[in-house]
Amino acid sequence: MRPTSIVVAGGGTETASIRAAGGVEFANATSLSLNGVFTSDYDDYMISVRSIRDASGNINFELRLRASGSDASGANYTHQVIVAEGGSVIAARATSQTKGRFGDLTSSTLFHGHQIFFYGPALAQPTAFRGVSAGTNSSASIYEGAVTHSLTTAYDGFTLLPGSGNITGLVTVYGLAQ
Repeated sequence: MRPTSIVVAGGGTETASIRAAGGVEFANATSLSLNGVFTSDYDDYMISVRSIRDASGNINFELRLRASGSDASGANYTHQVIVAEGGSVIAARATSQTKGRFGDLTSSTLFHGHQIFFYGPALAQPTAFRGVSAGTNSSASIYEGAVTHSLTTAYDGFTLLPGSGNITGLVTVYGLAQ
């Protein structure tokens, strides 16, 4: 899916451009918004993100749904996460959140791969999405998050929020045909 527009924020050196095939390359971003990627053509979507973060320490990778160029930033997100790293597995749940947590970003210069599946984002109904992240830190972590957004609003885009530091990478949106 080719975005109708993109918005990138950062510390002044951020860039973003839409590839001919529709993927969005970005660099030094503290947030990246894609507009017009969810349409009535498909009910469900898959988003693929590859990223590298320029800061140290582990943080959550989150997103907000968007409609008509504005983020849905009310406390309407609930997420459940499972993290497997090394020999341990932890789980957490949070309700009444202002964004949905779908993945993890670890220490600087390490590659992360993320897949996010959206269920009915362009339909006027509550939206659900599920993300899986794999990081290339020393113990090859897996982060899985399930998110619900309780409003019955049709959305046409989303904003990626890396928490702290800047991210560089590529995001591609696919409509899933039946």
